[in-house]
Amino acid sequence: MEKWVSFENGQTIGHLGTEDGVILKDEEMPGIGRITLEGKRTEASITCGLYGTFFDTVSSSLEDGSQKYDEMKLALENSPDGLEELEVWCDWFVNKF
Repeated sequence: MEKWVSFENGQTIGHLGTEDGVILKDEEMPGIGRITLEGKRTEASITCGLYGTFFDTVSSSLEDGSQKYDEMKLALENSPDGLEELEVWCDWFVNKF
């Protein structure tokens, strides 16, 4: 399994993200996917995806954002390789988060 690394060597941290929040965490499994946590005032947004396959954005309270980020990251790590299984997994992921 690939390891998560800081996206762009951490240079995105503190900048404005795609959901208009400040990027707090931003990691990538090179060539596989990315997950980003943004915070603004009282809410958090987590944007993640598997390159070429899947993209999702989830909102939560700022207090729960880091925990949800970690849960989503673990789910991304465990995504299947096969197309049929991945379709089922994508439905599961969207319904869970």
